[in-house]
Amino acid sequence: MTGDNAPAAATDFFHETPPIPETPVRKFNLNFGPQHPAAHGVLRLVLELDGELVERVDPHIGLLHRGTEKLIEARPYTQNTPYFDRLDYVAPMNQEHAFVLAIERLMGLGVPRRGQLIRVLYCEIGRLLSHLMNVTTQAMDVGALTPPLWGFEEREKLMVFYERASGARLHANYFRPGGVRQDLTDALIEDIDAWAVAFPKVLDDIEG
Repeated sequence: MTGDNAPAAATDFFHETPPIPETPVRKFNLNFGPQHPAAHGVLRLVLELDGELVERVDPHIGLLHRGTEKLIEARPYTQNTPYFDRLDYVAPMNQEHAFVLAIERLMGLGVPRRGQLIRVLYCEIGRLLSHLMNVTTQAMDVGALTPPLWGFEEREKLMVFYERASGARLHANYFRPGGVRQDLTDALIEDIDAWAVAFPKVLDDIEG
């Protein structure tokens, strides 16, 4: 066809269409917590997001503040240790350790070598308890259901070591200024050693 009624060529149509303007992505703020299924604790994070990228985090802590400092002012040192078990329910003896170390430094107390070793041993057990909780529950958050099952089985064994030393699985009240409440039995030390030897194989199974 010729003349003014001829249809426009396809190339002319595409050239004449104006380009679509780019719309800038607006940054927005998002509250994560303080009560969120994936938070695993009482913590509020104010996130500044650029799309899916977290550009800034403003943590709000202290939402589980119990006033422990005020509670321990009117009590003897030895009556205050149980409060520190409740500051970290995942690794309670680690909090006890910090408290008794502060008392010993203030009072100039020495700790027998065996008492120091027992403390460090149970702080390392507490560190394992904490890491097993942290790593396996994060795996669960991204869809891996087996790691928390196997990890919590190992945590149960460690909690038994807590109970055999202190009489309690959670609120141990075991550390004392100058040492620990009571000595460990030889059988308990041997069982802890046997667990430590077998644990790397469990880690390989969890990772695999």
